[in-house]
Amino acid sequence: MPGNTRFFTPLRSVQNDKRDFRRGLDFELPEKPVILPAPIQEVSLAAVDLEDHTFVFSSFGDLSRLQDSLREVGLLNPPWLRAVAGERFQAVAGYKRLLAAVRLGWQEITARILPPEAADAQCLLVCLYDNAFTRDFGTLEQVLLASRLLEHWDRETVIHKFLPCLGLAPSGTILERLQALASLEEPLRQLAARGRLALPAASFLAAWDRADRDAARPFLEKLPLSQSKQEEFLEGLDLVARREGVRPARILSREEFQFLLQEDRGVPQVRAAALRLLLQNLVSPRFTKALEAFQTGLQRLGIRHHPRFRLQPPPALEGPDFHLEIKFRDAGELQKILEDLVRLAREEEFTALTRI
Repeated sequence: MPGNTRFFTPLRSVQNDKRDFRRGLDFELPEKPVILPAPIQEVSLAAVDLEDHTFVFSSFGDLSRLQDSLREVGLLNPPWLRAVAGERFQAVAGYKRLLAAVRLGWQEITARILPPEAADAQCLLVCLYDNAFTRDFGTLEQVLLASRLLEHWDRETVIHKFLPCLGLAPSGTILERLQALASLEEPLRQLAARGRLALPAASFLAAWDRADRDAARPFLEKLPLSQSKQEEFLEGLDLVARREGVRPARILSREEFQFLLQEDRGVPQVRAAALRLLLQNLVSPRFTKALEAFQTGLQRLGIRHHPRFRLQPPPALEGPDFHLEIKFRDAGELQKILEDLVRLAREEEFTALTRI
């Protein structure tokens, strides 16, 4: 259906760089919006350069559901194209829709056409807002879009105006972490895209040498480590390496670490737990020894795996307070458990346990 749409966007003016000093921040005041025509018209798909990924920030993935939608109900949201030289067009937004249409054998598609003079910054905004309110951005998309936005806007504008559009809090720390991930090698960026590398861990890795990052990557890739456990792994490894005066890669090359990467040495969850224990022993051998003594004491008392109560030491074995968790069904069972605990408390072994 033919029509004419106008595209509004505030342009950054280099010649007239206005600042709002009243707010105490280096914000630019928006200029008068530039109005660009964006008519809707039929375009030959052969004229669209699908090899141009200037405004493509996500992987193509499985397009079968999108193809089914196009086949069943047609195109609901036209893609945006920018006219270029030689009656060709550049994809600005809706690249997957274009690709799905080609795979369906379509010859033409309805699209909104931006003129050749549309600036890259304007096209980037179209791409951003075309997606921002219809789906969540993946981590790698957030990284790539933030990097591109920084090419056209200052940091404060990206932080306060655009990070929320990416589904992120307006935080300078988050932007720094996105930039750190953008600086990493492609295999690590792909780990982040698959949810196997958290932003704080990526920021930590960015400060390491390439060889150290390469040595750490198999552990992050093969073992299920949550965000907090990734940070614990990298921080502990860095501490041990600095203490011994060697590189993290040297620590990870040791047989006991490489052993944990072998799939025949147990399920990933078990190997991940063993990795944490191994590092804890290197970071704080006295702590590990004390924890092992506590577990041995529980074992001797016969309560290490008690089905109705659990005794835990003070956090990090510091402080005077132990933690006791009790499960019971009724008053009678509670009374029986309390009697057992009173009996245990009188034993010398229990007294020794609380002195660890």
